[in-house]
Amino acid sequence: MLDSDVMRNSVEWRQALPQDAETWVSVTRQSADQLHFEMEEAQIERYRSEPPKKQAQRYLLWQGERPIGRLRFYVAEDEEEKTAVLDGFVLLFDAGGSVAAQVVAEAQVRAAALGVRYIKATYPAAYTASFAAANFRELRRRTVMVASTQLTMPLFPLPASLRVREITPGDVEQLGILLQRAYAGGPDNVHADLGEWRAEARALQEGAFGPFMPECCFVVEHSLDRFHLAGAVLVHLERGVPRIRHMVVAPAFRHIGLGQYLGVRCIRRLREMDYATVLLNITLNIPAVNLYHRLGFIEAGPTYIEAERILTR
Repeated sequence: MLDSDVMRNSVEWRQALPQDAETWVSVTRQSADQLHFEMEEAQIERYRSEPPKKQAQRYLLWQGERPIGRLRFYVAEDEEEKTAVLDGFVLLFDAGGSVAAQVVAEAQVRAAALGVRYIKATYPAAYTASFAAANFRELRRRTVMVASTQLTMPLFPLPASLRVREITPGDVEQLGILLQRAYAGGPDNVHADLGEWRAEARALQEGAFGPFMPECCFVVEHSLDRFHLAGAVLVHLERGVPRIRHMVVAPAFRHIGLGQYLGVRCIRRLREMDYATVLLNITLNIPAVNLYHRLGFIEAGPTYIEAERILTR
């Protein structure tokens, strides 16, 4: 291949500046992996209003003078070991077949230059081959599910010893314990210890993932154990649409209909609040998928892979 051909087909990372809002959003909306939950104007406004720390993570991918994709790349500050993170990676439909491989290679070069030990990446399943060839280890597969709040499923009564109530700010400590117990041993056990689960519960209530919706968040207590929650459903707004962040049941209280009860109760409350749609991100091939199908959820987006690679030193 001639040098001119190489240059023409090479992919350049350029920092996405505040004035690049329209380009970033245009690439996003033209990509194969975008769900349009909000208007283009709202996406542009959200881009412009991001804090400086998040702005510094944004990169547009260019081939010559044509933008063909975008991503975020940064070093995570909350990891035990220094970790580079690549996410938000999308490409236009007609981007060349070598583009994903070039992006993966550039991410590794940048991570090595930063002296990190790990790279964590989230990417559409269409790019699996490029990441696998670079020795990324797949951790889990996730997708978006969407449901109407016009749910007709009845609300069956729970055992009398269980009490369901709305969440309060004082539930953070117990929520951390519940999340750790509920996800232990499974693919969604993404935090190393109880402190990190409590930090996520606190961040959720503080709006770190989007405006928190306490009116439709419920916790379940048992009359014989005031120190451990039996279950919970936690919801926040994502781009104007309610998202169930967590709906979990402690292992000892499963198979009595508690998860279904929490789901129906939450969706009914959202309907009362005039929300027509609710979404969630779900890990594929876990038992909870069947429950969400019963609640009317359907897969509505592409499959995303979460993977990691350890860099040698």
